[in-house]
Amino acid sequence: MTHDVRKFKKDAYNCEECVLVPATDIYETENEFVVKADMPGVKKEDVEITLENNQLEINAKVTEDAIPENEMKYREYRLYNYNRAFTAGDSVNRDGIQATLEKGVLTLTLQKSERIKPKRIAVTVEQ
Repeated sequence: MTHDVRKFKKDAYNCEECVLVPATDIYETENEFVVKADMPGVKKEDVEITLENNQLEINAKVTEDAIPENEMKYREYRLYNYNRAFTAGDSVNRDGIQATLEKGVLTLTLQKSERIKPKRIAVTVEQ
């Protein structure tokens, strides 16, 4: 696999404004939706997750170990900040959202609203 390395002039492209859209998996269980986002280099205190008007947004800032410019000879690898947004809808219990960050993977667990969970209807026999 080859990597496409693009070089930008600082004055033409401000990399501090760049963000990566993290690779994400979403799956559903009987009681919840689970979102897993790959965000290497992120610390938990640098992650902000908001849910407003059914818009679930993940923002994460990456602070890299600075190497003095006079010591840097060549650079291809750089960490960027992350941003990803999803429409959550009314099917999510807003009070039942949990987030964990482990080894560069953010896991959001969104409990389903009680009104969308399957409900068993009891059948009675009339005599």
